[in-house]
Amino acid sequence: MKRALITGSSSGIGFAYAKLLSQKGWHLDLISQNQERSQNALDELAYTNCNTHICDLSSAESLMNVINDIPLPDLIVANAGIGITGSVGKNNRDHITDASYLMFGGVIELIEYYLPQMKIRNSGRVVIISSIGALIPMPKSSIYAAVKSGVYAYGRSLNSELKGNNVSVTVSLPGYVKTNIHKRAGLEHLTKKIPNWMWVSAEKVVKETESASIKGSSKIIPGLLYRFTSIFFDLWITQYVWKIMNGRK
Repeated sequence: MKRALITGSSSGIGFAYAKLLSQKGWHLDLISQNQERSQNALDELAYTNCNTHICDLSSAESLMNVINDIPLPDLIVANAGIGITGSVGKNNRDHITDASYLMFGGVIELIEYYLPQMKIRNSGRVVIISSIGALIPMPKSSIYAAVKSGVYAYGRSLNSELKGNNVSVTVSLPGYVKTNIHKRAGLEHLTKKIPNWMWVSAEKVVKETESASIKGSSKIIPGLLYRFTSIFFDLWITQYVWKIMNGRK
């Protein structure tokens, strides 16, 4: 029976990934920070072949404590994240440190813990959920863009390094996904400002990401619209329109 470790599993992309894999009979190790949301997600999942783990992934000590108890998975989905916004100088040191570890440093520690074992076993897959913000400027979300760019570079480099080991690392770069991350980040106004055609469901992100991972691809931009427009991200007009549409308060 294949085993998957999923971080940020209680909602959004992480929950959608858990749901997809549960339908395929995988054993799931689900990591979430909030006990109540974790239990609600477990009830909705209605799947018994899984273990839940409560962990603050912005803490190195907490991360190491939990992964020491989880056997080597066949698939790692590093999904946990938060929205961190604010113009330069507006985020305090703690916010920056926590976000950086949660979405960059901790992701690396998690993957570096298991990847050597995957190499020895000669099998395994890793999926890193980054963001389209790794590819285009994100004014007033520079910290978020920076950490997502970091894991993007890390994942692509690893995938190249591991060719020949039957181990792959795929970085997913979704655009606007219908999850509650915007509300938690104080960006609920974007749910009304961004046109409906720019939103992608978590289920679609997971379906396309899992397909790319199985193929061993180094990256995937979910959604045909985002894949097409990404060709033009370096153009000033594209960046100008993106800045206007994605204005942060």
